[in-house]
Amino acid sequence: MNVLRNLLSGEWRDAPHLMDYRIEWLSNMVVERATWDATVSTRLVGDQVIANPGYIWMRFWLLEQKIVLEKYFDQERQVVGYHLPVCMPLQRRSDQLLALSLYLAIWLAPDNRMTILQEARFEEAVATGELAPVESEHAEYQIRELTTAIARGAFPPAIVRNFALQ
Repeated sequence: MNVLRNLLSGEWRDAPHLMDYRIEWLSNMVVERATWDATVSTRLVGDQVIANPGYIWMRFWLLEQKIVLEKYFDQERQVVGYHLPVCMPLQRRSDQLLALSLYLAIWLAPDNRMTILQEARFEEAVATGELAPVESEHAEYQIRELTTAIARGAFPPAIVRNFALQ
């Protein structure tokens, strides 16, 4: 059985497969950046490569929206997609942010095709009581809100959507 886990600001700093870690605290968001090292094996979402040597991952902690959003770039610094983990609202503990992941996630390709990830695992967690009713209701609400906002072109927020690497 998988265990719900917290996403933590700063957790990429100590990940052995990531290098060149940076974090920037802004007034209404925290931005993390890390680069996959040369020893990493390819990771995929469907048929889309999301991690390879030189790929750059950005994690945006959107404090006003209380969500986490990741944007992935290939070694040529072209966007390969967005990963939106469905979480309980962000919490701040001293100088660290955390969000309880609720298994579900949305993969958003650069052409705006959406894929809901880990639905079977989410349904299992709901059926076994691993997720409390408030957590499963929150996850379902987040999925509805995010997919609707994506379909309207209102998500990702402009500051994330327009963020580019040179």
